Amino acid sequence: MNTSRVLSTLILVFSGIFSGLLAGCGQQTFSVEPGSENFGQQVTYNTEVDVLWVVDTSGSMAPRQAELAKQIPLFIEGLNATGLDYNIGVTTMDMSGSGNRGRLIAQTGTPIVLRKSTPNLIGLLSGRIQAGQNGSPVERGREAMMTALSASRPGGFNDGFLRENSLLNVIFVTDEEDESDSAVDYVAALDALKPVLPLGDRSWVAHFIGVTPTDQSCRTAEWGFSSPGRRYIDLSVASSGASESICDADFRRALTNVRSRVLEMLTEFPLDRKPNQDTIKVIVDGVTVPRNDINGWSYRASANVIRFHGTAIPKAGSRISVTFDPEGLK
Repeated sequence: MNTSRVLSTLILVFSGIFSGLLAGCGQQTFSVEPGSENFGQQVTYNTEVDVLWVVDTSGSMAPRQAELAKQIPLFIEGLNATGLDYNIGVTTMDMSGSGNRGRLIAQTGTPIVLRKSTPNLIGLLSGRIQAGQNGSPVERGREAMMTALSASRPGGFNDGFLRENSLLNVIFVTDEEDESDSAVDYVAALDALKPVLPLGDRSWVAHFIGVTPTDQSCRTAEWGFSSPGRRYIDLSVASSGASESICDADFRRALTNVRSRVLEMLTEFPLDRKPNQDTIKVIVDGVTVPRNDINGWSYRASANVIRFHGTAIPKAGSRISVTFDPEGLK
C-alpha cells in the first residue's frame, strides 16, 4: 500500500433502490449516511415509497388512460426489481360535489392501497388508472392531491396510504392545465407535509405526464387547442421530477423516464470527504461503472454525492465500492 496516498473507501450493501436510512430519532433520509472510518460499513435502508397517481377524468381522457394502462406492467416490474416496500394509490382530479374529492379509487372488495403483495396488483392498478371521462371539466389536480394526502392521516378516508418515513411520489396525468386554488402555495404545503431531508433534498417528488410547452404538436384531444400543464410542471421542477408528453404513442418513454428520474434522485451515496474528482472509481458487483450521465454515475459537488443513472442503477442486493483520493491530497 502506498503510504503517501490516502484512499477513502465506501463499501455499501445495496438492499433497495428507492432507499433511505433513518438517521437519528425521527430523522429520515433517502440516501446513505456519509462513510465513517469503519470501511466495509454495512448499511440498512428504509425502502418505503408511496406513489399517488392523480388522474384527469374529463371528457378527453379515456383514450389516454387506456394507453397508459397498457404500460402499467412495465412500471410495476421496474419497481419490483428494486426490492422496495411501496404503497400505490389512485385518485382523480375531480373535486366537484359528485367527484372523488381526494378519495382513493378501489374496486369493490379490494383494498384502497395497493402493495407488492396485493393479488392481481397490475390488473387492479390498470383498472384504477382507467377512471373514465365523465368527471368534472374543471381539473383541480393539485387540490385533489393535497386532499388525498391530508386524508391519509389516521382516521382519514385514505388512512394507511402515506407513511411517515416514506418517499412520496405524485404522478399527475392530464391533458389540460390545473385549475386548483391559485392562492395556495403547493410547494410549501408539500414541504410541510413531508419535511426536507438532512442533505437538503425534498422528501417528495412530483411528476407530470401531460401537455408540455415544448411539444407544439400535442393538443387536448379532438378540440385541437393546447393547454400545457405549467402549474404541474412547476411542482415537478421544484422537486426535480420528470415532465413528459401525454402525446407519446404508448407512454413507454414517459413511464420509463418517470421511474428513472426517481431512481436517479434516490440512489445517491454521500462521500465521507470531498474527493479529487479525477480519482473517483465506482465498482458495482465487481464491474467498474463509467462516469456517464445517461448510463453510469455522476458526482454532485453541492451535496458531495455519487448518483447512478439509467442501466447503471444497481439492482437490489448489489455490492457497491466507491474509492477516491481526498481533495487537496499532494
